[in-house]
Order: sequence, then C-alpha cells, then structure tokens
Amino acid sequence: MTSTPYRRPSVMPAAALAALLVACGNGGAAFPVPAATAPAPSVVQTTFTPTDAHFANPERGFYQAAGATLENLNARQIAEAFDAGYRLIYVRIDLEAYRNTDLPAAYLTKLDAAFETARRGGVKLIVRATYNYPRGETEYRTAQDASLTRTLGHLAQLKPLLQRNADIIAFVQAGFIGAWGEWHTSSNVLTTSENRTRIRDALLDAVPSTRFIQFRYPPYIQDWTPTLPAVDAALNGNYRVGFHNDCFLASATDVGTFEENATVRAGQQQYIDALGDLTPFGGETCNPADDPNPLPRTTCADIRAEGARYNLTYLNDGYYRRLFHDRWTREGCMTEVRRSLGYRFELIRLSHPVVADRGASLSLSLTVRNTGWARLYNSRPVEIVLRHTATGAVRRLEASGTDPRRWMPGREATENLAVILPGGLPSGAYEVLLALPDADARLGIDPRFAIRLANADDLSKGQVWEETAGAFRSGTKVEIR
Repeated sequence: MTSTPYRRPSVMPAAALAALLVACGNGGAAFPVPAATAPAPSVVQTTFTPTDAHFANPERGFYQAAGATLENLNARQIAEAFDAGYRLIYVRIDLEAYRNTDLPAAYLTKLDAAFETARRGGVKLIVRATYNYPRGETEYRTAQDASLTRTLGHLAQLKPLLQRNADIIAFVQAGFIGAWGEWHTSSNVLTTSENRTRIRDALLDAVPSTRFIQFRYPPYIQDWTPTLPAVDAALNGNYRVGFHNDCFLASATDVGTFEENATVRAGQQQYIDALGDLTPFGGETCNPADDPNPLPRTTCADIRAEGARYNLTYLNDGYYRRLFHDRWTREGCMTEVRRSLGYRFELIRLSHPVVADRGASLSLSLTVRNTGWARLYNSRPVEIVLRHTATGAVRRLEASGTDPRRWMPGREATENLAVILPGGLPSGAYEVLLALPDADARLGIDPRFAIRLANADDLSKGQVWEETAGAFRSGTKVEIR
C-alpha cells in the first residue's frame, strides 16, 4: 500500500488575507479580524481655565489699619476685617509709655495674646513699633523717641515675642526711630549712620529669620548694600532688608522719600525697582501737603505702571483715598489693582502617570503663571493632596522640585515635582488636588491661610476649588498599587 505523503498547507500572505476580507466586507466571514486596540495611556494630562475674579489671599493685597494698637486688638475687629476681605492688618506696638523704662511683663503678655487673636481670626499682621504717633501735619516735628540704649533694650525684650509669633507676622516695618517710627526727626539723634546701623542689626537679630524688615528711606538701604545680591540671598535668608513707602505716588520725591536731585532720584528709584525682586514692597499713599507744588501721580496708568515696576505687594486701603483710590475707582481700574497686588498664581497645565507604586516616587509636571505685580516672599510648600475615590481618605504630601517664591511676576514656570508615596498607602484610585498651605505647622492645617489659586471651576473636567480643604481639585486621578 502506498501512502500519500504529508503536505504542509500553504499560508496565505497577510496582505492577501487583508485584501480578501476587505473585498468580502466581512459580511458572513467566518474569521473577522479584531479591531486594533490602542495601548492605554501611561500619562494623564489636563489644562486649567484662569479667572479674573478677585480672591482674598494671605500676605498680599489692600490692608486695613487696625483702629487700636496691638495690645488692644480684639476678635471683633479681626472678624469684621476678615469678612470684609482683608487678610493683612497693619498694627502698631505702642511703646510711648515706656520711653524711659523696660517693657513690663504684663505688657508683653498682652502683645502675645493679641498675636493669638489674629491667628484665630485668619489674618496676618504688618507690625511696626513706635514711640509716638503724631496727629496732623505739623505735630511730628516735636515727636519724641527713645535713647539708643533704651531702643536696643526694648528690641531684646521683644525678640522672644516676635520669634514665637513668626507665623502670624507677614512683614515687619522697622519703626522705633523718629516720628511715626519712620526714621526721620529723631529726638535722640538715632538717624546718624552709626545709630541707625546698630538698630538695623538689632532688628535683624530680633525679627524671625524667615521674615523681612522694611525700612523707610532708600539712601539708608543703599548705604548698607550698594550692590544688591541675587535673589537666592533673599530666598535663603541671607538678605532681609526691604522698603516701605508711606507717601507712594504723592509727588516727584514722594514727599521726601527720594532725593530732590533728579539724577540721584532716578538712581534711587532704579535701585528700589531691583530691590522689589528680592524683598517685599508696600506702604500707603499720602497727602502731599508738605511738598511744595506737588504733582501726585493719581491715574490708573500711574498705579498700573508703578505697581508693576516696584512689585507692589500691599497698600493701605484707608489712606489717602481722596486723591488715589477714589480716582482709580472712577477710572475703572480698582478691581484690577486689587487683583494685581502681590502674587497671583494661575494653574496652566498638569501631567502625571496614570499608575504609581507605593513606596516609590510620583512625578508630576506643573505649569503655573504669576499674573500679579510681585512674587511670593515668605516660604510656602506645594502639596499634592491625594483623596481615595472609594473611602474619601486624604493624604497630603509635600512636593520637592519647586519653590513658589521663584514664580516671578509676569512669567510662567514649569516645575517637575515629585512626592514619595508612603509604603502603607492603601491601594486604589485617588483624586489629585493641589495646595499651597502656610509653611508653619500651626497654620498649615488652616485653609484660611492657604493660597487660593486663580482658576475657574470647570465641572466638566472635575476642576473645583475646595475651600474647606484649601486645595484645587485638578480633575485627574492616579491609580496607586
């Protein structure tokens, strides 16, 4: 019997098979070709919508001057200011009664309690110590301050108080010397170069190293630091001398703030322009009555130009309204001014992996734009907030790879962030939120002190500002395994 040899069946070429299926239209085909399956994306990306709405935010904006000195600050005043949208309160430490004596322990206790009142009320303070507070336009000429020895002694007494309450202090104005603590017309010759330098050094020692001290006159600041350092010196605490102008926009010299000589004045203004990149600038407008033939700069164009040039972070909302604030309102830019004071952070883009492992690093790319007039001056972390979609459990993780104080005005910054996912983190899907809480542990858990990001809610993307969390829900999720 002759066997038939085995023949291997021929294989139709792939191209011919595809052509056959197309020709048949798969109609009644016994072997349809499955649809191609795209690989699952490994990264989720989203964009955000900015908003022009005004938000009250910590350490910036129009401030309210307290109607009382620090020791008399009360919870009702703070609550009314907070409800009116103020997050900065200017307040004086009144030393007039102690020009010739040490500060009593009971007085220091009252000051400590006042800081706690502000802390509970959700505001921060601009603090200035003064030995007098003249009324009217001429009384300042006979104002009395204290001797150098007494001033240095008081600073030593105040040091523990200021250090304990660093969290609730936004900025310190130098104070102490002369009328209103503005470093002029001293009754004890404290404005000599030697004396003012000794008081500056005592201030730098007494004020917490995380806080800036603002001085009243550009020539004094220039004498101390003729050439300004790079911004890193301000970020690491090695440079902390700023400027406050209590006659901003009032005349060509801002009523004696700058020199009469136009060339010298231009150099001082250029210096102060550069200083604003390093340290906070703020103050108030004023009545230019003391300046002969003043030409106050009162228009919207003026405040827009000089607010941006000098990096204006804060301004008194109550003085001098008639010439300035009221005109900005009439010309239609007051809302813009309120929005522009200080920093203003808009989220632009966010991307991160879809899946991440416990115990490993989660990387995120974040783009932010600062549309305010100034940078953020006090240190503040960026947190990635993860919320479990099934249980609602929340884990807040501080991100490395960024410092929001470097988000400069008028610029975008793209940051490569990273957080370490704890090994014991439950597995599952997590919503991703972004937060900028206060750096101090006492305030970091309080959403009133978190920065409100300048983005609109977009429910179609799941993007919402969550006020109780002090965080912005990005609309993205990450699977933790």
